[in-house]
Amino acid sequence: MPIHTIKGNILAVAPLKSEAVAIWMCGGFNTRNAIWRYEIANRGIKIELADSSGNLVAPAVLNSAYLSDTLNEPWRLNHETLWKITSNNQGLLKFLYIFPNAEDKIRLDSLNDIDKLIIRCLDVLQKNSIKSVSFILIPAYSSADNNNNDASDIASANQMIESINAWLNNNNSEMQVYLVDRQDDFKALL
Repeated sequence: MPIHTIKGNILAVAPLKSEAVAIWMCGGFNTRNAIWRYEIANRGIKIELADSSGNLVAPAVLNSAYLSDTLNEPWRLNHETLWKITSNNQGLLKFLYIFPNAEDKIRLDSLNDIDKLIIRCLDVLQKNSIKSVSFILIPAYSSADNNNNDASDIASANQMIESINAWLNNNNSEMQVYLVDRQDDFKALL
């Protein structure tokens, strides 16, 4: 099976397994934005823009990874960005894929939005000859959640797995996918 789970912090464990990490981020009180806001600089990771789907990206967006500029973070763009790691200190890890979240939402509006993000991400990675990727949870609201974030997270994780499997099957791809979280919650779903 080309989908695997890993327990841990994505920037600590992904370099051992994958060429890219795909990260859905938002502002506010959460730890996922720390990947861009602090960990890139703290880990000495040097990056440059590799692909922005033909869209222009201001230098301030790159600098936000080093200057904690919360107004110019890449997820606030209306398109994805792919960043190439130019420093040699990250094992297998060579790319950071940042999902768009222009409205800086805490969660996507629906589980179907996960499909669109996963498909676009895997298409961009494949176009750039990337053969392995690590994801963290892309959170969405579930129609059955009744404002229960835990239920929404499980539904979101299941939707991610379905989306990834569908893309792998439709593209006859050998992409290796790693689902990473600190509690290893993905493991029970595979």
